[in-house]
Amino acid sequence: MGAGQLKVRQRTATGERTWVLVFAICLVLLTAIPYLLAASQQGAEFTGFLIGVEDGNSYIAKMLAGTQGDWLFRSPYTATEQGGALLYLPYLLLGKLLGQGAQHGALVLLFHMFRSLAVILLCFAIYDFLAHFISDVKLRRLGLGLITLGNGLGWVLLFAGVPNWLGSIPLDFYSPETFGFLAIFSLPHLVLARALLLWGLLEYLRASTQVNAGRQGKQKQRGGLLHFWWIGLLWLTIALTHLITAVLGLLIIAGHFGFVLVRKYFPGVRPSHVSRIQVEAIAWAAVGAAPVLLYNAWVYWQDSYLQTWALQNQILSPNPLHYLVAYGLLLPFAYFGLRRLLRKYWVNGSFLLVWLILLPFLLYSPVTLQRRLAEGAWVMLVILALCAFEDERRRSKAGVQGRRIAGERARSRRELWLFTMAFPSTLILLLGSLQVAQQVEPPVFRPSAEVKAFEELRQIATKGEVVLASYETGNALPAWVPLRLLAGHGPESVDLESLLPKIQAVYQGRTPDDTRFEFLQNYGVAYVFWGPSEKRFGSWMPAGENYLELIVDVGEYEIYRVLNEAFR
Repeated sequence: MGAGQLKVRQRTATGERTWVLVFAICLVLLTAIPYLLAASQQGAEFTGFLIGVEDGNSYIAKMLAGTQGDWLFRSPYTATEQGGALLYLPYLLLGKLLGQGAQHGALVLLFHMFRSLAVILLCFAIYDFLAHFISDVKLRRLGLGLITLGNGLGWVLLFAGVPNWLGSIPLDFYSPETFGFLAIFSLPHLVLARALLLWGLLEYLRASTQVNAGRQGKQKQRGGLLHFWWIGLLWLTIALTHLITAVLGLLIIAGHFGFVLVRKYFPGVRPSHVSRIQVEAIAWAAVGAAPVLLYNAWVYWQDSYLQTWALQNQILSPNPLHYLVAYGLLLPFAYFGLRRLLRKYWVNGSFLLVWLILLPFLLYSPVTLQRRLAEGAWVMLVILALCAFEDERRRSKAGVQGRRIAGERARSRRELWLFTMAFPSTLILLLGSLQVAQQVEPPVFRPSAEVKAFEELRQIATKGEVVLASYETGNALPAWVPLRLLAGHGPESVDLESLLPKIQAVYQGRTPDDTRFEFLQNYGVAYVFWGPSEKRFGSWMPAGENYLELIVDVGEYEIYRVLNEAFR
């Protein structure tokens, strides 16, 4: 690849960046509409989330912990003692922006402001990454639309009447890492991590692609201590934002660099050149992420809670055929795009090739976070698919006028078809969220009386005390009050399966008082929540117990303080 071509692929004009900003703002507004509709509803309190409500409540709880001065993550969804770990740092820092006394509504608003900022950064990162591979501005813009708004063919399964195919719903509707829209709609830390990952990979690609151009003396070499410090800081930030994303990025870089090194042993292949700048870029990326990786390895090794949480945090990949449905739309075009990219820009093409080869091994590697390792794969496949169209554009200019016009018309039809086929799942998600926003029901909304009970408890309780409640109540309560629950979040609640029957037994009238009180003591329970969700478990009446003191009474909701001395 020549130096002049390299410049075209690495730079974007001011006009392009203005277009990206406008697109990003429109995307933010589009995704904000369902949330604004939900927030305008009367008669209940909006949690702030339309999908993934359980996880959403946990993010607000982490922000609330930040308002209380916490720097380390300690889950509020277990009574197990924890040493704390440097995880979920973005949410802890967001909480610190508000400080003590921050109310739930302010936390939710700040969460969505963070989401909006992350979406804007992601749009610029995607466009920068696209520009490294694709020269045509129209294709870059199409690529940005496909990556942020596109999905797979999961909608076909829905219309075919098989929504639970091979034991799973389509990836379009539950996997934020497989595509782009779900993360943009609900998970700002993943969006920010994705943006940083693309910029991190881009720094490595720029160091790699400038090798040949730099040797010819036609391109200003990147490098220098300040630039490498920037690379290290970038990868440190990726690791602090989302650790698994940093690990994935380093694996992709290591895989490609290893491929470049061994390529010289391929029969009949000219050896690839490796420069000092390329090696230093890799080294500084590893150095930047290493402190967080090593720290977390040490913390997980010595913290029994984190070990249990890691085992319970199962994010497994579905049947491989689901990924064929997810990515099948782009795969035929990606094949031709990869061939042409390898022929014209070998370093760029080989990087995407290595990523594509690694993908199935990552998705089914022996770890509990398999599905997370699809992060960024949609970006890679969209780029490969669009590279096929870019080559057609160039060839059409060399032909006669009639062939050029015919080629452009055919090309336009295919681009439009590609975009529209990727859009229905996103449309279904948006329409579904609008419908959910108008249905004032749990778990998206919480009863006003329940929230008032939460707020009154916050005025009485001390941070970190343990509350007994049902799983449903336990998931929501830490988003309003900085207290701990025995159960409320699948991965974060220790021994959840064995705990749930015991919690239910406490609320059953036939349970002996000494057994009930022993359970409360063993888990250090300071407060007992009694509302409609808890009343479904049995006929127990906590008001008649001499070891419980009523401290909150709001409609159907009562909260009791456990008096340890009274039972003795």
